Amino acid sequence: MLRSISRTSFGMTASAQKQTAVRTLMASAVSSDRARSKAFGAVRSSGNSKDMMDITNLEDFQFDDSATVGYDRLEAQREVRKYLRITKYELPKLKAFVKPFQAPTNTQILRFRTTTYIGEANHPAAPKVVMTVDTKSLPLTNAELHKFLLLVGSRYDPVKEEIKMSCEKFQDRSQNFKWLSDTLDKLINEAKKEPESVSDVPLDLRHAAKSIKPKVRFPKEWNRPVVANKTA
Repeated sequence: MLRSISRTSFGMTASAQKQTAVRTLMASAVSSDRARSKAFGAVRSSGNSKDMMDITNLEDFQFDDSATVGYDRLEAQREVRKYLRITKYELPKLKAFVKPFQAPTNTQILRFRTTTYIGEANHPAAPKVVMTVDTKSLPLTNAELHKFLLLVGSRYDPVKEEIKMSCEKFQDRSQNFKWLSDTLDKLINEAKKEPESVSDVPLDLRHAAKSIKPKVRFPKEWNRPVVANKTA
């Protein structure tokens, strides 16, 4: 019982001290504000002094300080030096993470391309992923490959003999990677279902007409005959 009473009294004393300290701070703040307002009032009421808050009473520029353009150039120099320091002291540390180049194996047939916009972390085109795959590397027969090309349509490049697909449906780039991979698997599985049923359907290559258009060459018969040089 005595312990509880002593604790209660101690707690009341501490809270009372806190309240007293807060009141003292508030009183000092109010007094300082009053003193500051009186000082401004004295300055404004005097006829010889100018209004400190009126920008028309500012003194003329004495060319004793740099202008805004100068400070902008200094800020640009600071930024350049920042990246120079990173190039000199931070980039050499990346040597510890260097790995030898390993050529892709026969099973690694997919090629992905992404674009990173430096200085723009939330660029709308940053999540976009472009996938290309060589048609010769696909595990398909001739009939299955024909049906596969019918399914992909204009995504087939007959000159390079590759498929090109892109995805930017999701904000996360890894989700776009996954969607492209899953879509390719679905197309391959669909191409393996009764490929002979569409073997007589020709490929529509109108989208690549400009690429596969034969080049017109100048006939040799139209060349100007070569005249032998006359000797003196």
